[in-house]
Amino acid sequence: MNVVSRVCQGVVVTGVVWSVSVSPVWADSIRDRQWWVSAMGIDKSLQMSQGEGVKVCVVDSGVDPTHPDLRDVTFAGGKDMSGGGAPDGLKPYKDYRGAHGTGMAAYISGTGHGPGKSAGIIGAAPKATIMSVSWGDGRHDPIPEAVQYCAEAGAKVINLSIGGSGEQLASAVALAESKDVVLVAAVGNDGKKLFGGWSDMFGTMIVGGVNQNLQRHELSTWGGPNRNELKGVYSQGVGVCGPFATSSRPEVKVPQAVPGGGYEDEMGTSVATAVVTGVVAAVRAKYPEMDAANVINRVIKTAKKSGSGPVPTPDCGWGVVDAAAALTADVPKVDSNPLGQLDDKAENLERNIFRVKSMGLWDPSYKPDAQSQAKPSGSPAMSAEPAGGPPVGLIVGVVGVGSALVGGVYWWLRRRRA
Repeated sequence: MNVVSRVCQGVVVTGVVWSVSVSPVWADSIRDRQWWVSAMGIDKSLQMSQGEGVKVCVVDSGVDPTHPDLRDVTFAGGKDMSGGGAPDGLKPYKDYRGAHGTGMAAYISGTGHGPGKSAGIIGAAPKATIMSVSWGDGRHDPIPEAVQYCAEAGAKVINLSIGGSGEQLASAVALAESKDVVLVAAVGNDGKKLFGGWSDMFGTMIVGGVNQNLQRHELSTWGGPNRNELKGVYSQGVGVCGPFATSSRPEVKVPQAVPGGGYEDEMGTSVATAVVTGVVAAVRAKYPEMDAANVINRVIKTAKKSGSGPVPTPDCGWGVVDAAAALTADVPKVDSNPLGQLDDKAENLERNIFRVKSMGLWDPSYKPDAQSQAKPSGSPAMSAEPAGGPPVGLIVGVVGVGSALVGGVYWWLRRRRA
């Protein structure tokens, strides 16, 4: 049996919360500690779908494919964007941060090991193809590039157990959504109200975390759609929840596969996000004809409610993911993503919102500015100049510059506050 003992403090590194236990973890206890396999219907969903034929892109620290729980997983199409990994993304970092990507891949597609595959980590999509895109050397932010690569390389699901924000990322997300990709991202681990980051990326499924009692863990970031009293909604909330830890006590965590074949204790919305990603892959495999909008709708509409108040709740949105229900329930078809959609050509000058084509169920009344939609960005005014008064072209130019300045200040303030 493999034993791993690592001594580290929980720190935030490039948007990821790393938390490592000082106590050793033995491989024969790993499966028993995966309480979510039964609580979230994965034991039943594995009998119906295992992610066959679905490409899942894992944007993380690289993956060790020799881990016993990953040896039977199919890896293909990966890439290194860190400058220090393997070309195919299958080389984790050598320091403690390198454990993260291997752990996420196992939560998504782990097959377990030993007699009958009864030991180790099992994922909801053990037959999915994993595309490992490694990043994070600190020299630059390749996440937008990674998301774009995943989308263009044929991924149907992208796992983002990392932090992310910015205009370049929004453009990459818009591209991925236009290519029918489901993006699943972690909400964060500071226990505070959600603001900025992935909440700006309408259409992305943002994942929070719960304890074994299916209630939000106190460290899981939370929140519904943010609203401006005058303008209305400007960002989305948590979509669903997955497993954060075993209990509210910080010392009781969950096992994570690490490079070299062992395990360490971990907790956080990174874990929750990877588990939900596996469920999404299983749904896409069972319903290959279903577009991303309906896959997302199926997952959120079959979730088990967690938290008080009407759905979506600030704690867990539509609820705790239920893999079996997502595969079997009768869910009416939708025409668009219930979480919204980004589009580089969409903007709403009244609200100072850019790239948001739809807010989905967060704000069904939202519509981009009609004139902005009709005229491609940067195109000159074509109307004739009326006699008398300032030329229309001059007016349009001045208004355009003013709008750009207002929009720039708006985005800077939001990023600064985030």
